[in-house]
Amino acid sequence: MSLDISVKTEARLVAKAREQGLSVDAFLVRLLNDDDMPARVINGEAPPFPARYLGVRGSLHRRDIYNA
Repeated sequence: MSLDISVKTEARLVAKAREQGLSVDAFLVRLLNDDDMPARVINGEAPPFPARYLGVRGSLHRRDIYNA
């Protein structure tokens, strides 16, 4: 398989692989298998935002921000 990428992109890819002491093939395999890769957009929709429920909060007052 071959990919047509720019010379600049190829140089960046080689540099990143060398930083980690890997061949370009091994580096690409690691990138593809990495679970921390950003979520992909499917059907033009943004991925759901991972939010945590932090409970009910009241109004924010200046005294809550500054130690006064």
